[in-house]
Amino acid sequence: MGTPWRLLAPWLLITATTHPSALGAPPPPLWSEGTPALLQQGLRLHEGLAKGNALVLLARRAIGRPYSAFSLDQGPAERLRLDLARFDCFLFVEQLLALVQLDPKRPAAAPQGFAEGVRQLRYDGGQVTYCDRHHYFSRWAAAAQRQGLVTDITPTLPGARRRRIPLRFMGDHPEAYRPMRQAANRRCITELETGLTVDQAYVPTGALEQALPRLKSGDIFGLVTRVKGLDVTHVGFVEVEGGRRHALHAAPGRGVMRSRDLARYVAGVPNVVGLMVLRPTP
Repeated sequence: MGTPWRLLAPWLLITATTHPSALGAPPPPLWSEGTPALLQQGLRLHEGLAKGNALVLLARRAIGRPYSAFSLDQGPAERLRLDLARFDCFLFVEQLLALVQLDPKRPAAAPQGFAEGVRQLRYDGGQVTYCDRHHYFSRWAAAAQRQGLVTDITPTLPGARRRRIPLRFMGDHPEAYRPMRQAANRRCITELETGLTVDQAYVPTGALEQALPRLKSGDIFGLVTRVKGLDVTHVGFVEVEGGRRHALHAAPGRGVMRSRDLARYVAGVPNVVGLMVLRPTP
């Protein structure tokens, strides 16, 4: 996902690709080595579990898998890339969310269902192009809500606030994106970001201790940033263990990992002003 909120190292990385030709049928998905087997394994693991618990179980099983930067920035054209063996922070969340939507009793249908689920989550209207990719987390979250996969519970949490900000990071920093060297990509991103704003709910870091007891296993957290033109810089899953909240996420240089004490973890990330939380639909 070519998201500007993965640009700021070590929490953000660029994952953008060039705009493909609009002619002809879209090419088939690209599956990384080992991903079909990991998909079937994940399917068996989450049978009978509520989605939140399934997400945490799958995330725990993924601990130690490597971090992969620029994972969508491969080849000259945008392709639907599927990889359960290595992740950046967002593809970790996105693909596990797509996986738990599948019916474990229909393993033969899982590959097609997984590919379609990721395609609909990753791209506006399911159109596999660079300009249709959800480059900002708020836009991805809105699409996931429209599909009935998650609910933004942030406004209901104690201490929640709202802010309205422009989303224009890519246009302000085109030099950071290799595909933005192409005029067509610069043009479409400029058009996308013209007047693009988000009315974003978040829980400020100072109010997290009040909100944490309301979070459940499998909730998706986003680190809300003060960086100009950005909404979120990192995402992961909430894990509840022994009454405490932890983070399960894919981190640069560490791979998939657990960060114990979610509030302490959030407080240690530069430029973070708070947290937004999406709850998977049961």
